[in-house]
Amino acid sequence: MQTADAGPELRDYADVLRRRWVAVAAGAAGGLLVAVAAVLALPSEYASTTAVQVRPTGPAELTGERSGRTNGEVNLDTEAQVVRSTKVAAAAGELIGATETPDELRERVEITVPPNSSVLEIAYRGDSPEAARDGSAAFADAYLDYRGDRAREEIDARLDALRGEAEERTAELEELTGGGREAAPGDGEDTARQEAVQVEIADLNGEIAPLSALRASLTPGRVITPAALPESAASPRPVLWLGGGAMAGLAAGLAAAFGAEHRDRRLRTGRDVRRAAALPILLDTGAAGALARPGGRAVQRANEAAHALGARLGDGRRVLLAAGVSADATGSAAAVDLAAALARTGSDTLLVLADPGDDSALGPLGLDPGPGLAEALLGADPAGLELRTAAAPGLRVLRYGDAEAAELLQRSAMTGLLGRLRADRVVVAAAPLGERADALAMAAAADAVLPAVALGRTRAGELADALRSLDLVRAEVPGLLAAPAAAERSGAAPRTRGPAAAPRPAGADAPAAGAPAPSADRTDLPLPR
Repeated sequence: MQTADAGPELRDYADVLRRRWVAVAAGAAGGLLVAVAAVLALPSEYASTTAVQVRPTGPAELTGERSGRTNGEVNLDTEAQVVRSTKVAAAAGELIGATETPDELRERVEITVPPNSSVLEIAYRGDSPEAARDGSAAFADAYLDYRGDRAREEIDARLDALRGEAEERTAELEELTGGGREAAPGDGEDTARQEAVQVEIADLNGEIAPLSALRASLTPGRVITPAALPESAASPRPVLWLGGGAMAGLAAGLAAAFGAEHRDRRLRTGRDVRRAAALPILLDTGAAGALARPGGRAVQRANEAAHALGARLGDGRRVLLAAGVSADATGSAAAVDLAAALARTGSDTLLVLADPGDDSALGPLGLDPGPGLAEALLGADPAGLELRTAAAPGLRVLRYGDAEAAELLQRSAMTGLLGRLRADRVVVAAAPLGERADALAMAAAADAVLPAVALGRTRAGELADALRSLDLVRAEVPGLLAAPAAAERSGAAPRTRGPAAAPRPAGADAPAAGAPAPSADRTDLPLPR
């Protein structure tokens, strides 16, 4: 017996993948195909990088190159933006003869600054290896030219201002000296002014000389690693695209699989059943059934259910009613498993096949169709219609029969007959709850009603409706039976739909005149009265 589950387990997710593996595989394959198509369709791009060491171009107070990425005098963050500026892009385009606009060229450039360095790495993406190499080199040259020209312009502007001021002071000094005349001994004011002007001229010349030398030796930077011809395309990268496409497709497949599983309300495992209903599963025999392998695990599970149910019901005569929730033969199959287990554990057990639209239980039991419950409802002695079967030693079986008596299953004739059957455990296999109301009519005469869930077919809503209907008739429901849907059970025949078989002519079951008597080892003979 299995009790309720608290929530999903890791095994539930594994079951989803097992059931929906086609969607998952299709998603992964689709993503891989899209990635392959993208790799083949996208144009190849090549990348080449030039490393440029940036050097200071003058005094910080003059050029404004203070407070860079490192502790040096050059702000590399600013210089990186200069490399991608429109002016530098236009100059680089002229160097390589590009037909693209400066803005389009800028989009092809990426600048990186290695930590704790004064180096700019200028990467350029081109449609060919040569275009990538030439573009990177052109941007490096254009940047160095622009940086040098800007520094020289600033130095020239400063020199022009200093030289102009020096010329003014020189003219003033000439005016004070009168064309070479020295100041008179008593003219102290003129002498002081001359000396001040001479000092100013000397200071100005002291600024002009180093700036002139700086301009002559100006070095804005140098290329330390020239651009090389790339050996392979930078994009698209097949490994990344194929791996990313497969992963994206796998994620889409998983999403589709779990989305379909969320919308699918069918109960596929015992854990699903326990989450859908606050009832224990008394018997879950698995796909093989309790009659397929007498020494297998399915038999032991059925025996456990029989012991647990016997302890719950106590001693004395008990009527157990098993009915499928869905319109299939799962209820009959589960009833056969339960009845066989009760017989194996020592109970005097009678299995009553009370579904007029299904005779699939006869196959696993090794029985042929013949008179049974229908004839008993019409007045025949049920004890004379009971059979034994070698498939389940100790079990007696009352087949449904051949007579037209389906309308009597929901009348007092059926409940009265259940009270007259002689057995410690009477297991009744009724028609599905979703198809006929037989089980609801028989519930009053049953000590326990056991709805049978067809795993993989029964929906949570169907189970809820069945339990609600049984609650309305105050049926005692101690638990549930669970088994794979009849179409999935090994050796199970599909459910037979339609009206019950027509009654046989009188004496049809008797041997024909002159026919040999039945052998003593047949298992489908009526029990002696």
